[in-house]
Amino acid sequence: MPDCSGQQIVKCAAASEERRRNMKPFSALYFIKENRVRCALLAIMLFLGYAAYLGGLYVTNIRDSWEVPFGYTDKMVLVYGETEEQIERYKQFQRETAADSRIKMIPVSRRNHLNWKTIMGFEIGQYAYTFASVRDFETYCKYMGVVCDFKNLKDGSMVMSPKMSKNRGIKIGDKIEKDDADTIFGSYTLDALTEEDGYTIYFIDKKMSEDYTAMLLSDELGKDRLQDYAVEKYGSYDDENLEEKIDEELSFLYSIYIFIIMFLALILAVTICAAFVGMYQRRNFEFAVYRAIGVSKRRIVGKISSELLWMDLASLFGGGIIFFFGLYLFNNMVLYPEGKYLRYFNPLALTGLAVCNITVLIPLVVTRCRQMLKADICEY
Repeated sequence: MPDCSGQQIVKCAAASEERRRNMKPFSALYFIKENRVRCALLAIMLFLGYAAYLGGLYVTNIRDSWEVPFGYTDKMVLVYGETEEQIERYKQFQRETAADSRIKMIPVSRRNHLNWKTIMGFEIGQYAYTFASVRDFETYCKYMGVVCDFKNLKDGSMVMSPKMSKNRGIKIGDKIEKDDADTIFGSYTLDALTEEDGYTIYFIDKKMSEDYTAMLLSDELGKDRLQDYAVEKYGSYDDENLEEKIDEELSFLYSIYIFIIMFLALILAVTICAAFVGMYQRRNFEFAVYRAIGVSKRRIVGKISSELLWMDLASLFGGGIIFFFGLYLFNNMVLYPEGKYLRYFNPLALTGLAVCNITVLIPLVVTRCRQMLKADICEY
Protein backbone atom coordinates (compact mmCIF):
# COMPACT_ATOMS: atom_id res chain seq x y z
CA MET A 1 0.00 0.00 0.00
CA PRO A 2 1.40 3.44 -0.86
CA ASP A 3 2.05 5.85 1.95
CA CYS A 4 -0.79 8.31 1.22
CA SER A 5 -0.12 10.42 4.25
CA GLY A 6 3.49 10.84 3.20
CA GLN A 7 2.48 11.88 -0.32
CA GLN A 8 0.01 14.39 1.06
CA ILE A 9 2.67 15.87 3.33
CA VAL A 10 5.06 16.25 0.40
CA LYS A 11 2.35 17.85 -1.74
CA CYS A 12 1.33 20.25 1.03
CA ALA A 13 4.95 21.17 1.65
CA ALA A 14 5.49 21.80 -2.06
CA ALA A 15 2.33 23.90 -2.28
CA SER A 16 3.36 25.90 0.78
CA GLU A 17 6.78 26.52 -0.70
CA GLU A 18 5.18 27.62 -3.98
CA ARG A 19 2.88 30.05 -2.16
CA ARG A 20 5.80 31.37 -0.14
CA ARG A 21 7.79 32.06 -3.30
CA ASN A 22 4.81 33.80 -4.93
CA MET A 23 3.98 35.94 -1.93
CA LYS A 24 4.70 39.62 -2.40
CA PRO A 25 3.46 41.24 0.80
CA PHE A 26 4.61 44.71 -0.26
CA SER A 27 3.08 44.52 -3.72
CA ALA A 28 -0.12 46.55 -3.98
CA LEU A 29 -1.32 44.49 -6.94
CA TYR A 30 -0.71 41.24 -5.02
CA PHE A 31 -2.90 42.47 -2.16
CA ILE A 32 -5.66 43.57 -4.55
CA LYS A 33 -5.50 40.22 -6.37
CA GLU A 34 -5.85 38.29 -3.11
CA ASN A 35 -8.75 40.50 -1.96
CA ARG A 36 -10.55 41.01 -5.27
CA VAL A 37 -14.15 41.10 -4.05
CA ARG A 38 -13.51 43.44 -1.13
CA CYS A 39 -11.40 45.80 -3.23
CA ALA A 40 -13.99 45.78 -6.02
CA LEU A 41 -16.72 46.87 -3.59
CA LEU A 42 -14.54 49.70 -2.30
CA ALA A 43 -13.64 50.72 -5.87
CA ILE A 44 -17.37 51.00 -6.62
CA MET A 45 -17.65 53.52 -3.79
CA LEU A 46 -14.78 55.53 -5.28
CA PHE A 47 -16.63 55.40 -8.63
CA LEU A 48 -19.37 57.57 -7.09
CA GLY A 49 -17.13 60.55 -7.82
CA TYR A 50 -18.39 60.36 -11.41
CA ALA A 51 -21.61 61.92 -10.11
CA ALA A 52 -19.61 65.16 -9.99
CA TYR A 53 -18.55 64.68 -13.62
CA LEU A 54 -22.14 64.08 -14.72
CA GLY A 55 -23.28 67.17 -12.83
CA GLY A 56 -20.63 69.22 -14.62
CA LEU A 57 -21.89 68.02 -18.00
CA TYR A 58 -25.44 69.05 -17.07
CA VAL A 59 -24.42 72.50 -15.82
CA THR A 60 -22.30 73.31 -18.88
CA ASN A 61 -24.75 71.82 -21.40
CA ILE A 62 -26.48 75.14 -22.10
CA ARG A 63 -23.25 77.01 -22.74
CA ASP A 64 -21.94 74.19 -24.92
CA SER A 65 -24.96 74.63 -27.18
CA TRP A 66 -23.83 78.21 -27.91
CA GLU A 67 -20.34 77.30 -29.16
CA VAL A 68 -21.39 77.48 -32.83
CA PRO A 69 -23.06 80.94 -32.51
CA PHE A 70 -19.99 82.21 -30.63
CA GLY A 71 -17.96 81.38 -33.72
CA TYR A 72 -20.43 83.24 -35.95
CA THR A 73 -20.37 86.42 -33.88
CA ASP A 74 -16.57 86.49 -34.19
CA LYS A 75 -16.99 86.95 -37.96
CA MET A 76 -19.56 89.76 -38.01
CA VAL A 77 -20.28 93.25 -36.77
CA LEU A 78 -23.84 94.49 -36.22
CA VAL A 79 -25.02 98.05 -36.76
CA TYR A 80 -28.50 99.41 -36.17
CA GLY A 81 -30.51 102.60 -36.21
CA GLU A 82 -33.23 103.48 -33.69
CA THR A 83 -33.69 107.27 -33.69
CA GLU A 84 -34.53 109.28 -36.80
CA GLU A 85 -31.00 110.65 -36.89
CA GLN A 86 -29.50 107.15 -36.65
CA ILE A 87 -31.83 105.87 -39.37
CA GLU A 88 -30.70 108.63 -41.74
CA ARG A 89 -27.06 107.81 -40.96
CA TYR A 90 -27.86 104.11 -41.45
CA LYS A 91 -29.23 104.74 -44.96
CA GLN A 92 -26.19 106.82 -45.88
CA PHE A 93 -23.88 104.16 -44.43
CA GLN A 94 -25.70 101.51 -46.45
CA ARG A 95 -25.06 103.40 -49.69
CA GLU A 96 -21.38 103.92 -48.87
CA THR A 97 -20.85 100.28 -47.92
CA ALA A 98 -22.49 99.05 -51.12
CA ALA A 99 -19.65 100.75 -53.01
CA ASP A 100 -16.96 98.96 -50.96
CA SER A 101 -16.24 95.55 -52.51
CA ARG A 102 -14.44 94.32 -49.39
CA ILE A 103 -17.55 94.40 -47.21
CA LYS A 104 -20.97 92.82 -47.50
CA MET A 105 -23.80 94.53 -45.61
CA ILE A 106 -26.85 92.30 -45.04
CA PRO A 107 -30.09 93.72 -43.58
CA VAL A 108 -31.38 91.50 -40.75
CA SER A 109 -33.87 91.50 -37.91
CA ARG A 110 -33.55 89.96 -34.46
CA ARG A 111 -37.23 90.06 -33.55
CA ASN A 112 -38.23 86.50 -34.52
CA HIS A 113 -36.93 83.67 -32.38
CA LEU A 114 -38.03 80.45 -30.67
CA ASN A 115 -37.00 79.08 -27.30
CA TRP A 116 -35.63 75.56 -27.02
CA LYS A 117 -36.09 73.10 -24.16
CA THR A 118 -32.94 72.51 -22.15
CA ILE A 119 -31.92 69.25 -20.56
CA MET A 120 -32.71 70.82 -17.18
CA GLY A 121 -36.36 71.24 -18.06
CA PHE A 122 -36.65 74.98 -18.65
CA GLU A 123 -36.68 76.90 -21.94
CA ILE A 124 -34.07 79.37 -23.18
CA GLY A 125 -33.62 81.59 -26.22
CA GLN A 126 -31.22 80.88 -29.05
CA TYR A 127 -29.33 82.33 -32.01
CA ALA A 128 -31.85 83.64 -34.58
CA TYR A 129 -31.85 86.08 -37.49
CA THR A 130 -34.48 87.09 -40.03
CA PHE A 131 -33.24 87.89 -43.55
CA ALA A 132 -34.97 90.05 -46.14
CA SER A 133 -34.34 87.63 -49.01
CA VAL A 134 -33.11 84.15 -49.87
CA ARG A 135 -30.07 85.71 -51.56
CA ASP A 136 -29.09 87.49 -48.33
CA PHE A 137 -29.41 84.22 -46.42
CA GLU A 138 -27.26 82.44 -49.01
CA THR A 139 -24.61 85.15 -48.65
CA TYR A 140 -24.67 84.76 -44.87
CA CYS A 141 -24.27 80.96 -45.16
CA LYS A 142 -21.35 81.41 -47.55
CA TYR A 143 -19.46 83.64 -45.12
CA MET A 144 -20.26 81.49 -42.06
CA GLY A 145 -19.72 78.13 -43.71
CA VAL A 146 -23.30 76.98 -43.09
CA VAL A 147 -24.39 74.06 -45.29
CA CYS A 148 -28.03 74.22 -46.41
CA ASP A 149 -30.25 73.29 -49.37
CA PHE A 150 -31.66 76.59 -50.68
CA LYS A 151 -33.85 75.31 -53.53
CA ASN A 152 -37.15 75.32 -51.58
CA LEU A 153 -36.57 78.61 -49.76
CA LYS A 154 -38.81 81.62 -50.38
CA ASP A 155 -40.31 84.59 -48.60
CA GLY A 156 -41.94 83.15 -45.46
CA SER A 157 -39.48 80.26 -45.13
CA MET A 158 -37.97 79.10 -41.87
CA VAL A 159 -34.67 77.20 -41.56
CA MET A 160 -33.49 75.29 -38.50
CA SER A 161 -30.59 73.19 -37.32
CA PRO A 162 -31.49 69.48 -36.90
CA LYS A 163 -31.32 69.64 -33.10
CA MET A 164 -33.59 72.68 -33.02
CA SER A 165 -36.09 70.91 -35.27
CA LYS A 166 -36.20 67.80 -33.07
CA ASN A 167 -36.24 69.84 -29.87
CA ARG A 168 -39.28 71.85 -30.97
CA GLY A 169 -40.95 68.91 -32.70
CA ILE A 170 -41.19 70.83 -35.99
CA LYS A 171 -40.71 68.91 -39.25
CA ILE A 172 -40.18 69.97 -42.86
CA GLY A 173 -43.43 71.47 -44.13
CA ASP A 174 -44.75 72.40 -40.68
CA LYS A 175 -45.95 75.97 -40.22
CA ILE A 176 -45.59 78.22 -37.20
CA GLU A 177 -47.54 81.45 -36.68
CA LYS A 178 -47.96 84.33 -34.24
CA ASP A 179 -50.47 82.37 -32.17
CA ASP A 180 -47.97 79.52 -31.62
CA ALA A 181 -45.38 81.68 -29.86
CA ASP A 182 -45.28 85.29 -28.68
CA THR A 183 -41.75 85.61 -30.09
CA ILE A 184 -42.91 85.06 -33.69
CA PHE A 185 -44.12 88.06 -35.73
CA GLY A 186 -45.34 86.36 -38.89
CA SER A 187 -46.28 83.06 -40.49
CA TYR A 188 -43.37 80.79 -41.46
CA THR A 189 -42.94 77.29 -42.91
CA LEU A 190 -39.96 75.06 -42.17
CA ASP A 191 -38.52 74.52 -45.66
CA ALA A 192 -34.95 73.37 -44.95
CA LEU A 193 -32.53 72.09 -42.32
CA THR A 194 -28.92 73.18 -42.02
CA GLU A 195 -26.04 70.89 -41.09
CA GLU A 196 -25.14 72.91 -37.99
CA ASP A 197 -24.55 71.61 -34.51
CA GLY A 198 -26.37 73.25 -31.61
CA TYR A 199 -29.57 75.29 -31.82
CA THR A 200 -30.00 77.85 -34.60
CA ILE A 201 -33.00 79.17 -36.51
CA TYR A 202 -33.36 81.56 -39.45
CA PHE A 203 -36.36 83.26 -41.08
CA ILE A 204 -36.85 84.87 -44.49
CA ASP A 205 -39.25 87.82 -44.45
CA LYS A 206 -38.86 90.84 -46.72
CA LYS A 207 -40.88 93.05 -44.33
CA MET A 208 -38.23 92.67 -41.63
CA SER A 209 -35.75 94.77 -43.63
CA GLU A 210 -37.50 97.80 -42.16
CA ASP A 211 -35.79 97.17 -38.80
CA TYR A 212 -32.69 99.17 -39.85
CA THR A 213 -30.33 96.52 -38.52
CA ALA A 214 -27.55 94.94 -40.57
CA MET A 215 -24.56 92.66 -40.21
CA LEU A 216 -21.22 93.50 -41.78
CA LEU A 217 -19.27 90.56 -43.23
CA SER A 218 -15.86 90.46 -44.86
CA ASP A 219 -13.33 87.83 -45.90
CA GLU A 220 -10.55 90.43 -46.14
CA LEU A 221 -11.15 92.36 -42.92
CA GLY A 222 -11.13 90.79 -39.48
CA LYS A 223 -13.67 91.68 -36.82
CA ASP A 224 -11.47 94.40 -35.32
CA ARG A 225 -11.09 96.17 -38.66
CA LEU A 226 -14.82 95.82 -39.34
CA GLN A 227 -15.50 97.50 -36.01
CA ASP A 228 -13.09 100.31 -36.89
CA TYR A 229 -14.84 100.68 -40.25
CA ALA A 230 -18.27 100.89 -38.57
CA VAL A 231 -17.04 103.54 -36.13
CA GLU A 232 -15.39 105.57 -38.89
CA LYS A 233 -18.24 105.45 -41.38
CA TYR A 234 -21.31 105.05 -39.17
CA GLY A 235 -20.24 106.23 -35.74
CA SER A 236 -21.02 103.10 -33.69
CA TYR A 237 -21.77 99.38 -33.72
CA ASP A 238 -23.41 96.81 -31.45
CA ASP A 239 -20.61 96.07 -28.98
CA GLU A 240 -22.50 93.43 -26.99
CA ASN A 241 -20.30 90.37 -26.43
CA LEU A 242 -22.54 87.32 -26.80
CA GLU A 243 -20.15 84.96 -25.03
CA GLU A 244 -19.77 87.25 -22.01
CA LYS A 245 -23.54 87.76 -21.88
CA ILE A 246 -24.25 84.01 -21.85
CA ASP A 247 -21.55 83.40 -19.22
CA GLU A 248 -23.02 86.13 -17.02
CA GLU A 249 -26.54 84.72 -17.31
CA LEU A 250 -25.36 81.20 -16.47
CA SER A 251 -22.98 82.16 -13.65
CA PHE A 252 -25.57 81.24 -11.00
CA LEU A 253 -25.53 77.64 -12.27
CA TYR A 254 -21.76 77.47 -11.84
CA SER A 255 -22.07 78.79 -8.27
CA ILE A 256 -24.65 76.12 -7.45
CA TYR A 257 -22.42 73.46 -9.01
CA ILE A 258 -19.40 74.52 -6.94
CA PHE A 259 -21.48 74.31 -3.75
CA ILE A 260 -22.78 70.86 -4.69
CA ILE A 261 -19.27 69.63 -5.50
CA MET A 262 -17.97 70.76 -2.11
CA PHE A 263 -20.88 69.08 -0.34
CA LEU A 264 -20.58 65.88 -2.39
CA ALA A 265 -16.81 65.71 -1.85
CA LEU A 266 -17.30 66.00 1.92
CA ILE A 267 -19.97 63.28 1.99
CA LEU A 268 -17.87 60.93 -0.14
CA ALA A 269 -14.75 61.55 1.96
CA VAL A 270 -16.53 60.73 5.23
CA THR A 271 -18.39 57.71 3.83
CA ILE A 272 -15.48 56.11 1.98
CA CYS A 273 -13.00 56.71 4.81
CA ALA A 274 -15.44 54.98 7.19
CA ALA A 275 -15.75 52.02 4.82
CA PHE A 276 -11.97 51.62 4.60
CA VAL A 277 -11.61 51.67 8.40
CA GLY A 278 -13.15 48.20 8.65
CA MET A 279 -10.98 46.82 5.86
CA TYR A 280 -7.73 47.98 7.43
CA GLN A 281 -8.85 47.19 10.99
CA ARG A 282 -8.63 43.49 10.05
CA ARG A 283 -5.02 44.04 8.99
CA ASN A 284 -3.72 45.44 12.28
CA PHE A 285 -1.85 42.20 13.03
CA GLU A 286 -0.24 42.19 9.56
CA PHE A 287 1.18 45.68 10.03
CA ALA A 288 2.10 44.97 13.65
CA VAL A 289 4.32 42.13 12.36
CA TYR A 290 5.90 44.45 9.76
CA ARG A 291 6.78 46.92 12.49
CA ALA A 292 8.07 44.19 14.81
CA ILE A 293 10.51 42.83 12.21
CA GLY A 294 11.87 46.31 11.53
CA VAL A 295 10.10 47.39 8.34
CA SER A 296 10.50 51.16 8.06
CA LYS A 297 7.57 53.54 8.40
CA ARG A 298 8.31 54.92 4.94
CA ARG A 299 7.91 51.47 3.40
CA ILE A 300 4.65 50.86 5.26
CA VAL A 301 3.31 54.23 4.13
CA GLY A 302 4.37 53.42 0.56
CA LYS A 303 2.55 50.07 0.69
CA ILE A 304 -0.71 51.60 1.95
CA SER A 305 -0.51 54.54 -0.47
CA SER A 306 0.12 52.31 -3.48
CA GLU A 307 -2.77 49.99 -2.54
CA LEU A 308 -5.21 52.87 -2.27
CA LEU A 309 -3.87 54.55 -5.41
CA TRP A 310 -4.26 51.38 -7.48
CA MET A 311 -7.83 50.91 -6.23
CA ASP A 312 -8.55 54.54 -7.07
CA LEU A 313 -7.09 54.21 -10.57
CA ALA A 314 -9.09 51.03 -11.12
CA SER A 315 -12.28 52.84 -10.13
CA LEU A 316 -11.47 55.78 -12.41
CA PHE A 317 -10.58 53.78 -15.51
CA GLY A 318 -12.96 50.87 -15.03
CA GLY A 319 -15.74 53.13 -13.83
CA GLY A 320 -15.00 55.54 -16.66
CA ILE A 321 -15.62 52.82 -19.24
CA ILE A 322 -18.97 52.00 -17.62
CA PHE A 323 -19.88 55.68 -17.23
CA PHE A 324 -19.15 56.72 -20.82
CA PHE A 325 -20.83 53.65 -22.26
CA GLY A 326 -23.93 54.45 -20.19
CA LEU A 327 -23.76 58.09 -21.32
CA TYR A 328 -23.48 56.94 -24.94
CA LEU A 329 -26.64 54.84 -24.59
CA PHE A 330 -28.46 57.65 -22.77
CA ASN A 331 -27.59 60.15 -25.51
CA ASN A 332 -28.59 57.89 -28.39
CA MET A 333 -31.70 56.32 -26.89
CA VAL A 334 -33.16 59.19 -24.86
CA LEU A 335 -31.68 62.62 -25.60
CA TYR A 336 -30.90 62.68 -29.35
CA PRO A 337 -34.49 61.77 -30.37
CA GLU A 338 -35.67 64.77 -28.31
CA GLY A 339 -33.14 67.16 -29.83
CA LYS A 340 -31.02 67.24 -26.68
CA TYR A 341 -27.57 65.94 -25.87
CA LEU A 342 -24.82 65.78 -23.28
CA ARG A 343 -21.24 66.22 -24.39
CA TYR A 344 -18.75 63.62 -23.25
CA PHE A 345 -16.16 66.09 -21.99
CA ASN A 346 -16.04 69.50 -20.39
CA PRO A 347 -13.16 71.02 -18.38
CA LEU A 348 -15.51 72.05 -15.55
CA ALA A 349 -16.87 68.50 -15.27
CA LEU A 350 -13.33 67.09 -15.18
CA THR A 351 -12.40 69.62 -12.47
CA GLY A 352 -15.39 68.52 -10.38
CA LEU A 353 -14.36 64.87 -10.68
CA ALA A 354 -10.75 65.71 -9.77
CA VAL A 355 -11.81 67.75 -6.72
CA CYS A 356 -14.00 64.91 -5.42
CA ASN A 357 -11.30 62.33 -6.07
CA ILE A 358 -8.51 64.30 -4.39
CA THR A 359 -10.75 65.25 -1.46
CA VAL A 360 -11.41 61.55 -0.86
CA LEU A 361 -7.97 60.13 -1.64
CA ILE A 362 -5.74 62.41 0.46
CA PRO A 363 -7.65 62.02 3.78
CA LEU A 364 -8.00 58.30 3.04
CA VAL A 365 -4.24 57.80 2.66
CA VAL A 366 -3.43 59.94 5.71
CA THR A 367 -5.94 58.28 8.05
CA ARG A 368 -5.10 54.70 6.98
CA CYS A 369 -1.37 55.32 7.34
CA ARG A 370 -1.84 56.76 10.81
CA GLN A 371 -4.06 53.82 11.76
CA MET A 372 -1.59 51.15 10.60
CA LEU A 373 1.49 52.87 12.01
CA LYS A 374 -0.06 52.55 15.48
CA ALA A 375 -0.33 48.74 15.18
CA ASP A 376 1.67 47.07 18.00
CA ILE A 377 2.61 43.35 18.11
CA CYS A 378 2.44 43.45 21.91
CA GLU A 379 -1.33 43.77 21.72
CA TYR A 380 -1.61 40.24 20.28
